[in-house]
Amino acid sequence: MKPKRKLVIWITMTVLMLSSMAGCGPRKSAQPAPEPRVHPYRVDGTQPHLTINEAAVPRWRKTADAIISDGMKYMGTPYVYGAERFNDKTFDCSSYVQYLYAKQGIKLGYNAREQAVEGEEIPFMNMRRGDLMFFSDEDYPNETGLNKVRHVGIYMGDGKILHTYEPGIGVVISNIHKDEKEGEYWYQNYLFARRVIPG
Repeated sequence: MKPKRKLVIWITMTVLMLSSMAGCGPRKSAQPAPEPRVHPYRVDGTQPHLTINEAAVPRWRKTADAIISDGMKYMGTPYVYGAERFNDKTFDCSSYVQYLYAKQGIKLGYNAREQAVEGEEIPFMNMRRGDLMFFSDEDYPNETGLNKVRHVGIYMGDGKILHTYEPGIGVVISNIHKDEKEGEYWYQNYLFARRVIPG
């Protein structure tokens, strides 16, 4: 056999052997690399896709939440009738409300009766967080008109009032119905609600 022919045969055999060896394993189709798996929870346990969109929260709600959050920092602050305005060491009902709303740029009157004519009146069933609630006092049953207004509190939602009343109690959260301290007093002496937060 001629050397040139031997070389051609050897090359052909080598190519055939390599081709057969390439097909030994299972055939793999060309597939794209899998995307890295993203864990649905953050380290703190929250789900990123469930984060509340800040832009979706109405402005009035942000204001109401800020007022109530700030107001709760004063839980237990002593009640003093006629307390100095814009002083956070002691409050009466109207100075407490006036102080908190002023911090959000909402100016209110000096006392509960002045505050009772601001904003718009809201039916009991339509109250929302941040509305002002006004009450009479059973010790003054013969008062009429605005003179009946003896107390103001902030509606928190869920049937709760953030307010201050009586020495020894101070800033507290009360239930409109079945309150632990006052029973049905707040419901029975409720007069009306006013909305003073725009929007």
